[in-house]
Amino acid sequence: AANFFLGVVGLSILSIMVGAMLFAAGCYDGSLSEEDRVFHDNLHPNYRPDSSTGDTPTFWDLVALFYPAMTGILAGTNRSSKLATPNRSIPKGTIGAIGVTTLLYLFQTWLLGSVVSNEILIHNKLVVAAIAFPSPVVAKLGVVTACVGAALQCMAGGPQLLGAIAADDAIPFLKFLTRKKRRRNDLIKTTNTKGVEVLGLDGIGLSRSLDKSLPLNVDFESEASEKVEAENSKRAVWFSWGIASLGTLLGNIDHITPILTMFYLIMYGGINFCCFLLAWVDSPGFRPQFKYFSKGIALLGFLWCIGLAFVISWQMASLALGLVYVIFKYIRLSSGNRLEGGGSSPGADWGEVIDSVKYKLTTAVLARVTGSENFHAKNWMPQILTVVDTDDGGYPLQSEVLALAAQLQKGRGLNVVISIKDGSFLGDGVFEKAQHCKTTLKKFMEKERLTGYAKVIFSEENYPETVWNAVMNSGLGPVSPNTVLMSWVTDWKKLLTQDEDDSAAAFSENDDKARTVDDYANTLKGLINMRRVVCILKGLSFPQSRDKMPRGSTIDIYWVVDDGGICLLMSYILSRSTVWRAGVKIRVFVVLTDADENPQVVEHAVVDFLQQMRIDAVVITVDLQNASLQDDFRADPWDKNCPSGVPTLTVCEKFGLKKGGDDDELTVASSLASYTYGGVPSPCNGSKPFWHNSCMPCTLESTPPTFPTVNNMPFDNNHERDSMMRQHQKQQPRCLSLDTAKKFNNLIRRHSSPASLVVTHLPLLHKASESVDFMEYVETMMNHMNNVLLILGTGVEYLTTVA
Repeated sequence: AANFFLGVVGLSILSIMVGAMLFAAGCYDGSLSEEDRVFHDNLHPNYRPDSSTGDTPTFWDLVALFYPAMTGILAGTNRSSKLATPNRSIPKGTIGAIGVTTLLYLFQTWLLGSVVSNEILIHNKLVVAAIAFPSPVVAKLGVVTACVGAALQCMAGGPQLLGAIAADDAIPFLKFLTRKKRRRNDLIKTTNTKGVEVLGLDGIGLSRSLDKSLPLNVDFESEASEKVEAENSKRAVWFSWGIASLGTLLGNIDHITPILTMFYLIMYGGINFCCFLLAWVDSPGFRPQFKYFSKGIALLGFLWCIGLAFVISWQMASLALGLVYVIFKYIRLSSGNRLEGGGSSPGADWGEVIDSVKYKLTTAVLARVTGSENFHAKNWMPQILTVVDTDDGGYPLQSEVLALAAQLQKGRGLNVVISIKDGSFLGDGVFEKAQHCKTTLKKFMEKERLTGYAKVIFSEENYPETVWNAVMNSGLGPVSPNTVLMSWVTDWKKLLTQDEDDSAAAFSENDDKARTVDDYANTLKGLINMRRVVCILKGLSFPQSRDKMPRGSTIDIYWVVDDGGICLLMSYILSRSTVWRAGVKIRVFVVLTDADENPQVVEHAVVDFLQQMRIDAVVITVDLQNASLQDDFRADPWDKNCPSGVPTLTVCEKFGLKKGGDDDELTVASSLASYTYGGVPSPCNGSKPFWHNSCMPCTLESTPPTFPTVNNMPFDNNHERDSMMRQHQKQQPRCLSLDTAKKFNNLIRRHSSPASLVVTHLPLLHKASESVDFMEYVETMMNHMNNVLLILGTGVEYLTTVA
């Protein structure tokens, strides 16, 4: 049949060309006359209004009308399953079809346009039959055969392509077009004529009763592939026929062709764009065997198709692209629903080139920033690693830390959630258990709208070492965690009543938490020494990510020492989340710890500072004298055990507001004011506010900041050094005092009982003689408060005026 159609069409084309050449030579007129032979009458444009619509077409309107005639080039591709060697036949056949049809169209257009008058070409729809040699019947037969052949080609290729899309489950709403082949021993439940429930193949093959007394080794027959394929083809054909019939109801084929042109252009542009992207990302799965393939030509083809579509009609092109986008979103949403439901069928997920593009861009960006981790302070953002305890099924036991991590995403940093469990991957089923727990943890992250990565770590090492290794080995290069978020252990006192051997069981019903109080404290100490920002959350009633805080809610910051502004920065980032944005108000309580500090002056300085930082907050000064609270949150210059990066100044000393001593001794404030921080002149010099010096080096890999001690402080003379040495000798090591924690707790409860969240500094662990003392101090400080966030920075993250 194919050869017959090809022979008839070829003969008609030959008769038309021969007739046109004889007509040009004056040897044959056909159905035309001598007056219709006009040379070069169509050399210049001569657009006329359409007789039916009255509209005058343009060049691009005619391109849209003619373009569907050029769209048969994918006929071989649509029937690739029928080809013996598609990798060879498709390139040759497609390029050959393009070359032959292009030559025929150009030659025939030039030949008729050169010798036939413009009037005949406009009004005589069958002018090619009028000049066909030897008879117009040959050309008419070829026209009819070509139309029927094209229709059959479309009805053969289109439904097959549509059925393949449905069979691949690429577009879920097309599933009704296909039915999968039932294979041998595929059992389904059905009911026979007697009402007995049986297992069978829906009438295909054998069946048996569900009675357990019957044998189970029944072998069901497979369904024939040809039968299923034939049924699927019929469904696709009828569906295609319905779509084609709807188009013919418009009455005029000229009204349909511009619409078809848009979809053809979008389809060809999409194919070219996908080929370009796959070649650009160097996808291993994209292996074109056509040796002349070029990603540059593919990109040019995409731009040409899209540009041509918009030139023809930007309205129709926009409509077509909008429809493509709707289908794209539908496919993605349907794919996500299938994954949540456990998947639909094997092979339904074909992957997305967008994922490859993301990986390509990610690796390119990481390669560019490798070796340049020295980010300016203005570019610092919290890359959060959240430590969460889970049960054996992977369900989080402290969902509040996931909620806080999700609400801090406005910092636009990386999020990694880890759960540490006892065990070893040498055991049977441990990896599967880890994957199951990871999947469950990811679902809870999605519930809290936390985007990031989840890890479940099985380890037999001690708890601190496992956490430290997770922090060090998570992320890549500069995109590594710089902030660790952990939950406060509310039942830590249970450890004190148990022996060390069974302390893990007493700590919680789950054995994945820190084993002892020392484990928890040592974990924090190691993180501080690793120069990571440490955040501890007590969130008994912390809002979830789907909640909305009511108007009048407050985030209260108790600012005691100069932490670089990390408490302010984290609170500001938190206030930008959708949970807090509508009704939250930030209040900064500046804690005065010295009688020489003037509340009005301090308040004015802090207000001015916040205005410079562009942070909208209410400033309130509170008095807590004679408690030495500041010494629990800052390091002393003579403290050799002080970790690098911890605060050393009070808020008043930060702004140079602390009064000095007598003429014989230097106060700590005046000594530190002229010193350097990390090799850079200190921002607190007594003569300028802190924000005037807004640039310091900020890196985790560089030399730790230099903090002043008595031996390395600069002095103008020996008298000053001797005075400081005398002051140093009078100092005694200070330990955390519960009395100070109680006073601080009373201060917070007095001013912030209705607060939604209280943010303040984490006490320095090295000032506690034992881990229990630290835990008791923090517990006392947070007593009778539901939501408290304790933060300890590293000295490299701080507020800056530089945008």
